[in-house]
Amino acid sequence: MKKTILIPVAIVVLILLAFATTNAYRVPSVELTFVETRPGSVETVALTVQGMTCRGKSMTCAGQIENLPGVVSLTTYVRTNTAIIEYDPKVTDVEEIKAAICEPIVYEGKTYHLFDID
Repeated sequence: MKKTILIPVAIVVLILLAFATTNAYRVPSVELTFVETRPGSVETVALTVQGMTCRGKSMTCAGQIENLPGVVSLTTYVRTNTAIIEYDPKVTDVEEIKAAICEPIVYEGKTYHLFDID
């Protein structure tokens, strides 16, 4: 009879442990580098991007900034709506990056405003 109680209790404890340690590990949704050689001066900005809800939206966000001169890399965390962007401050700045991310997308003749920055 103890075995029949022990197994369900162990399962519940493991589930509670999993929920308790969820924030301990941050796994990125997307990690991309846009340049082959890293510039000498690189700064990092962490932005909260509303609308980034899945890996696909993270890739869309990457598409918004990948051709912006000076952007070095992008790492996104969908769970926290965070985009960590490395950039060359001699070429671009945070305001240009924000503007590129928030720029509306035109698809099949319709305009979509996907992202907002907090």
